[in-house]
Amino acid sequence: MADLRNLRVFAAAHDLCAAIHDAAPRIKVGKAPGLRAQLLAAADAIPANIAEAAGLGTDQQFARGLTIALGSANEVGAHLRVARTVGALDEHTARRCQAKRAVVCQMLERLLRAVQSRLAITTQ
Repeated sequence: MADLRNLRVFAAAHDLCAAIHDAAPRIKVGKAPGLRAQLLAAADAIPANIAEAAGLGTDQQFARGLTIALGSANEVGAHLRVARTVGALDEHTARRCQAKRAVVCQMLERLLRAVQSRLAITTQ
């Protein structure tokens, strides 16, 4: 079981989530109906899935939760891209959020590889 206080990826995911919540009021709803709610839900899911995964008992469950969090981070990226493409979100805000998302994805991928390596060693 991982301690959230020691997971830098959780802090980064929380920071991304806060940035998305700050940006959400600037999304022009008329340009992309429903996009704001989908973006917020996906952003909220990233730190929530990391927290849930950290509280589960096994490395296998931890890896699964991290994989789900990574999927949510990719969903955030897709929503940000659509928001920018249709003019629902300004370029500066979209780029800032995408940069934070890229950091979270890199951290999740590294942690996931480490957990998967640990799993491979323990199953030998």
